[in-house]
Amino acid sequence: MSQCTRIYIFVAIIMRHGRTEDILGTVEEHPAWQIIDKFECGFSASDRIIGGMNAALGQFPWIIRLGYYTNGEKEPGWLCGGALITDRYVLTAAHCVQSIADETKLSSIRIGEYDTMTNPDCQVHVCAPPVQDRKIKKVIIHPNYDKPPFTNDLAIILMDKPVEMNDYVLPICLPRYHQLCNVDLGDYVTVAGWGKTNMTTEAKARILQYVSMPIMRPETCNFFGKGLKLAASQICAGGQRNKDACVGDSGGPLMKVFDTLDGPKSFLMGIVSFGPTICGIKKPGVYTSIPHFLKWILNNIIS
Repeated sequence: MSQCTRIYIFVAIIMRHGRTEDILGTVEEHPAWQIIDKFECGFSASDRIIGGMNAALGQFPWIIRLGYYTNGEKEPGWLCGGALITDRYVLTAAHCVQSIADETKLSSIRIGEYDTMTNPDCQVHVCAPPVQDRKIKKVIIHPNYDKPPFTNDLAIILMDKPVEMNDYVLPICLPRYHQLCNVDLGDYVTVAGWGKTNMTTEAKARILQYVSMPIMRPETCNFFGKGLKLAASQICAGGQRNKDACVGDSGGPLMKVFDTLDGPKSFLMGIVSFGPTICGIKKPGVYTSIPHFLKWILNNIIS
């Protein structure tokens, strides 16, 4: 029996007792959807990481980069990723906004990036608009982050002003309806970012990379620390040699495409949290589950 089936049976049982408002009802009817539904989401402008491939221009228009200033540096270092969910809100990992390194301060968000060495970006005589940079107005870290250690690794960032939507800047869809079910064992999901592309060097990607990985059993990720077991709020994915998220990909989106009445759309199922010290060594990584935290996300979008 799939996880989705289990959830719907559980809801049906609760309905007999007249308590559906405690389960899916409060999420599907949440007033924050009125904000989210103003925007098209999940569409790729493309026709079409360790071991990853170059993305096409506009393939992941919701992916963002987080910039950090270090004392004495004139240009920011781009150390984490994230996902655009409205014109002003971004989701990322809590560890990306709390403490990256001493004397390093989160300073900016870049939207619409593809090739880090060009602006605007062009591919086959088609050019995207220039990147958009925004400052940070507010950061909301999950109140139970790192309690217990390595869990609840999720944060919301409010930008100082809205981004301008176009074919290359577009939110990813948040799970709703049947997408609320966590992905099942063996399902393939996709992660993207500009992190390390080589297991033996510090070289990071110039062009946005992506890789597809299978969902693994939770116990497969229990090797990270003595006594550490994956929580229900975490997803274990990967486990294929030379295919992995890596340093610099933290906070980025874990995505799955679902068919909708409007056609295939990408949905945000997780956020890159942590993994093995050496990337791509046939050990899976851990991702924060977005369906698990959906109500918390919606509550803070309208707070």
